[in-house]
Amino acid sequence: MRIFVTGATGFLGAHIANVCIDKGHEVLCLKRNLSRSLFRPEIEKKLKWVNSDIQGWESDVFTFQPDILIHAAWSGVSSLDRNDREIQRRNIELATALLKIYPYKQVIMLGSQDEYGRLDSLVDEKHDLYPVTEYGKAKIECSVLLMDYCEKNNIDWQWIRVFSIFGELQNENWLIPSIIRKCISGDTEMNATPAEQIYSYLYSLDFAEAIESMLGVRNKSGVYNLSSNQPILLKDIFLKIKEFTASSICFNFGALPYRNGQSMYIMSDSQKFIDAFGPFQRTGFEIGLLRTIEYIKGKR
Repeated sequence: MRIFVTGATGFLGAHIANVCIDKGHEVLCLKRNLSRSLFRPEIEKKLKWVNSDIQGWESDVFTFQPDILIHAAWSGVSSLDRNDREIQRRNIELATALLKIYPYKQVIMLGSQDEYGRLDSLVDEKHDLYPVTEYGKAKIECSVLLMDYCEKNNIDWQWIRVFSIFGELQNENWLIPSIIRKCISGDTEMNATPAEQIYSYLYSLDFAEAIESMLGVRNKSGVYNLSSNQPILLKDIFLKIKEFTASSICFNFGALPYRNGQSMYIMSDSQKFIDAFGPFQRTGFEIGLLRTIEYIKGKR
């Protein structure tokens, strides 16, 4: 199949494009002038690119004739930008434009756990939405836009509420890679919150293969949560990274306060996704963590 992927120069989009190439799909990726490719040379030579900073780029997408759009691009995901209304408004405008470029057979867009707001218990797709950031609100608005457009135009669609993901290619300002960096750099101390949160981290390869498993599946439109089913105490993640890197670092748990509205239990029931597209979690947390550590060591 021909797949048009946005966000392919970012963490999640790059993994999706990688898996799509590995599975034999033709892939067109969206980039900008300042974008930097994250792909290995053997993957890079199989990809096609279109530059959204060049006028008329939409015609190149039309020429490619994609069967499916996977929209993973989203600006303003850092904590500093999540309440920037202008950035989030531009995200909605991009999603609107992408939908109208070509008559796709299927559209998959990535949502976020932030649509639920503060979380302290297991949630499923029926859970009420209480977004506390402009980012979460914009994601919800985009999901409604997707549903309305696709149902009016008889297009299969899926809105994937993504929970915690980790793995290779993730920016080092995110939690797990930042801890790894501290440990392998020889730091002796790291301040932290009490780290009593319980998260459910899904390995990035499992995430990308879950997205690929949806391609071409008919009559399964809807909203789906995508989360690991293996909860882990955040403090245990710190200590596991310390063990795996043989670091002597001292974590000062409790030296930092929790942020306002801190979610303490972030995990979803992904049974709806499994029923529709099959099981997706194949990599244990420790195996994924070891692979991530080796990747960051090699990168540095």
